[in-house]
Amino acid sequence: MHIKQWVTGLMVTGLIFGNVFVASAQTATTTTASLQALIQTLQEQIKSLNAQMQAIKQAQSQVVATGGEIKDTLKLISQLREGAEGEDVKLLQAVLAADSTIYPEGRITGYYGKLTAQAVKRFQRANGLDQVGNVGPKTLEKIGAALEKNKVTTEVRNGAKTICAIVPPGHLIAPGWLKKQNGNAPIVPVCQTLPAGIAAKIGSATSTPPTATTTPDVVAPVITQIVVTGTTATGTTVTWTTNEAATSMVWYGTSTPVATGTASSVSSATLTQGHSVALTGLSANTTYYIIIGSTDAAGNTAMSAQYSFVTAALPDTNAPIMSSLSVVGITATSSRVTWTTNEAATGKVWYGTSTPVVTTGVPAAVEKTLSVGHDLLIDNLTAGTTYYYVVSSTDATGNVATSTEATFQTVQQSSY
Repeated sequence: MHIKQWVTGLMVTGLIFGNVFVASAQTATTTTASLQALIQTLQEQIKSLNAQMQAIKQAQSQVVATGGEIKDTLKLISQLREGAEGEDVKLLQAVLAADSTIYPEGRITGYYGKLTAQAVKRFQRANGLDQVGNVGPKTLEKIGAALEKNKVTTEVRNGAKTICAIVPPGHLIAPGWLKKQNGNAPIVPVCQTLPAGIAAKIGSATSTPPTATTTPDVVAPVITQIVVTGTTATGTTVTWTTNEAATSMVWYGTSTPVATGTASSVSSATLTQGHSVALTGLSANTTYYIIIGSTDAAGNTAMSAQYSFVTAALPDTNAPIMSSLSVVGITATSSRVTWTTNEAATGKVWYGTSTPVVTTGVPAAVEKTLSVGHDLLIDNLTAGTTYYYVVSSTDATGNVATSTEATFQTVQQSSY
């Protein structure tokens, strides 16, 4: 309103001066020289008035631009505490997330919970304030200063109002905002178009939206939950997760450290957050070393530390080897059968007075303990009798060895 009054005053003044000059010209001698001088004077006055009008328009434009900036840029004016929720809390969380050391979780939920309170305490400590975890006047002042450095606004994306970063061309977004949320998008994305006030301030045309600025993805995926599972004598499966869709690769070998340039590898180009790679053709009972890698769509690669696992031994399919089979301590009514095996095994003895000895029934003597030295007692025998016997041993995996049939004779009973 004041500017319009100023413009009107200037125009009236110009008209008055013009009339004065016209009146003077009418009373003076109307020579050609005097008329030309009058015309030149009027032209200079008109030129001056045009320059003043242009300056007024420029001042009006600056006022409108400043008003647009204030309107479009979000400010935090509310005092907040744990349990609060709403758009003010989202704005607070966005400010805190700009610095990943302050709010590493970067969750912009609109709810002031434990994580937000802890982030506020870190912000207060970093700014020399009492660490109370609530947003009071002093903390509000510091939050306002942070917003001056990293301006934000809101825009509608996919039907939802979203906080976005105001990043004019040639400027950088706050590093903490580049952290990806759910592996798909930055915590605070760059605004697709700049607010009108900001666009006017940097000289962008107000009739055409400024070119959307994009921030290249330079953050590698985060690899977690590495598990080696289902290991057999010849293979295993390696699983892990990433915080964004990425490829899968496992380098492996029997020497350490694993040389990723020359080591054997298995890979998948499929972009996924849940990874599973099967390693096959491995050697039994062998230590293997592995390194995991994942590359996102932007070409950023993450590699894990080195891990190791041991393949299972091949199953035991060999029966025990028996040796040194003999019968000792023979009396008229008993004897002991002894033998050895090359691995721990149980022992059994079948015997009888006829041949061949039947080994399908209940054995005469049983040794249930796994041992390499075997000694079983046979008693209740008949004096002076020939006996036939067979022994067997079974190892821990169920492999059975059976001896050939052998004989012994009990001592003749004395008639005295």
